[in-house]
Amino acid sequence: FQIGRSTESPIDFVVTDTVPGSQSNLDTQSVQSTISRFACRIICERSPPFTARIYAAGFDSSKNIFLGEKAAKWKTSDGQMDGLTTNGVLVMHPRNGFTEDSKPGVWREISVCGNVFSLRETRSAQHRGKKV
Repeated sequence: FQIGRSTESPIDFVVTDTVPGSQSNLDTQSVQSTISRFACRIICERSPPFTARIYAAGFDSSKNIFLGEKAAKWKTSDGQMDGLTTNGVLVMHPRNGFTEDSKPGVWREISVCGNVFSLRETRSAQHRGKKV
């Protein structure tokens, strides 16, 4: 599933920002979005072991990874390119799992290759956090 703020055909789920106190969509039009046009892709296996993986960034019609100009990018030790979306794809796993006793966990950032990092200094910083 491709997720992002774009309404283009490759997007399966369109996600929009919410602005505290706004009464309508008109109130939010002048606010810059914190959600990337092609934010992330979630791939779910439909047969055992039923894993789900999240990858930052969008994919064009040729299924190539697409990152914006300002996105942080680097080459991994094995020569593969990796990177982070401009606004970041953040995930958090609640402590105590998904139960009534859940407490917020630590926020992490997902890279294009699906690696997990601590948060950057700012959401749009050019340097990634530490690999987790």
